[in-house]
Amino acid sequence: MKTQNLVWILLTLNIAGSVGLLIWWFLFPIALPVRDASDNFQHLILDADWTTLNLLGLLSCLLLCLGLPGIFIAHSKYFKISGFVGLLLACTGLVLFTAIQYYETFLWPAAAQIDPELLTAKGALVSGDPNVVWGLLISGIILAAGYVIFGLAALRTGKYPALAIWLMMTGSVIFGNGVIFPIRTAGLLLFAGSTLYLSIRLRTNISNTNY
Repeated sequence: MKTQNLVWILLTLNIAGSVGLLIWWFLFPIALPVRDASDNFQHLILDADWTTLNLLGLLSCLLLCLGLPGIFIAHSKYFKISGFVGLLLACTGLVLFTAIQYYETFLWPAAAQIDPELLTAKGALVSGDPNVVWGLLISGIILAAGYVIFGLAALRTGKYPALAIWLMMTGSVIFGNGVIFPIRTAGLLLFAGSTLYLSIRLRTNISNTNY
């Protein structure tokens, strides 16, 4: 397979993942009873639409993980080792976020049916167990660190739109480590929106370039 075709496919996965992430996030408060979550978190998780909607988030994270190398490969010869290190860290962070989505999509509903107390706000599977909290925190740090290192390396190549790269880095830090819903929403918008723009622009460019 020609490099050009491979990059085109990977960037397409990135586009699908970015769009899916945006749809998942903004459908969440529409399709699910989030207003009751503070008083009855189990009711939210046991809602009929929980698994279907969160499956979209899971698949979107997986697509972004598969597609991110396309941004790197598009101009790989201009990167130094830091760019590759950043790519590996960012992909690791996306794998961890995919694992978190799997955990929340399939294991939470099963646990809620067995023992609802596990899924209270302070339940062992939410924030009551330090191992769970640390796992979420470390995943966010790895994701943010990877995108920041990769983004700075991409800026040094001079081959990527600077504003999109800065927004992607900023969004990854806020989304990966944000706790308050409005702040995390802003981070997701920056992260997914900039990744979407960057992938579309690169895909358009490579269509007119001979690799």
